[in-house]
Amino acid sequence: MTENQLQNWLVNIGQNIIWISGKLLYQHWFQLKCLGLENIPQDRAYIIAANHVSHLDGPAVIAAQGKHFKNVYSLAAKDYFFNRPFKAWMCQNFFNMICFERKGNFLNSLRSCQKIVEQNKVILFFPEGTRSITGELQRLKLGLGLLVLHLNVPVIPVYIHGTYQALPKGRHFPKRHPIYVSFGLPLDFRHYQTKQNILDTRQIQQQIINDVYIAIAQLHDNLVGKVNYGNLET
Repeated sequence: MTENQLQNWLVNIGQNIIWISGKLLYQHWFQLKCLGLENIPQDRAYIIAANHVSHLDGPAVIAAQGKHFKNVYSLAAKDYFFNRPFKAWMCQNFFNMICFERKGNFLNSLRSCQKIVEQNKVILFFPEGTRSITGELQRLKLGLGLLVLHLNVPVIPVYIHGTYQALPKGRHFPKRHPIYVSFGLPLDFRHYQTKQNILDTRQIQQQIINDVYIAIAQLHDNLVGKVNYGNLET
């Protein structure tokens, strides 16, 4: 066995351990509940765009959507997740994170994302850019609009509830709290491709993120209402 083969084998074993233990943790400790799984495409690539309040968000979405997390790649901030060599290697190889610069050149990330969608895999993106310190949905960044225009794949809006209570920004250890993940209907933005001769790119990106924001906000209202009134079917 070559060194590369050994490394790939170890990474594969590590990912399987993370996948199984992570699902068990979310299902039994956090009592993970999912809505809208029928909205997830089964035969094509797509972008998941979710609200972001906690480090628990990414694993919660990945555990909820059902596909092995080998098929899900998360866009992660370079300044936070890739600021040290070993940490960067772990994030890239064991957690399928794609490095992107929050305040810099996004083109390298786009190239990586293009290769992923060509393999019919999933990209998880938090378009707020950082965790909300209040738990409320923040303004979305234009990077999502750029990603959508470049990749031309549907967007699945997602709202996550409960991770803020379990592990908000600033807390180091989570507490036990139910987590809910709601998947919305796919958003198809192909009609914006025809507007590129009418509107400038920034205007189109703004319209895209406005549409995604509204979809996530609607999921929030629906999910939180069900949780508060005890009408959530499990």
